Amino acid sequence: MAAFLWTIVILMAAALLAEIFAVVGIALVARRASQRATEIQEQFQQRLEPSARLAKELQQYVQPRMEAISREGKEMAALVATRSQSVQAALDDTSRRAERIRIRLMEGVQTVNGQPGRRGIYRDIVEPMQAAGKVMRGLKIALWILRRVA
Repeated sequence: MAAFLWTIVILMAAALLAEIFAVVGIALVARRASQRATEIQEQFQQRLEPSARLAKELQQYVQPRMEAISREGKEMAALVATRSQSVQAALDDTSRRAERIRIRLMEGVQTVNGQPGRRGIYRDIVEPMQAAGKVMRGLKIALWILRRVA
């Protein structure tokens, strides 16, 4: 029975020794894996560094220009708004003047008392010209008919 117990003790010692070797092996594998991960991280960082530097340089190059473009765009918008208001004011003024001219031509000028001072230019000049034009047109038609008939 002593031999049996010694056999078990030896087997248990061998199992313990195998377990120790396994733990040491796992520790070595974990150490190598962490070294490899560190190497991969360094390689990735080395490859990524130029891209990050380029992105920062690009940002430093583009950002002032974007701010300038934004500022100039706001200035242009303000100028366009001002010009638009000026054009609108000129258009309104022109409309008022055209309306005054139309009233003068059609109805004539009235005195302060509200009595007509004179007839409008339209009635003095344009209406007789239109009447003469109608007479001329009538004469042309009459002459054309006479030529066809004769």
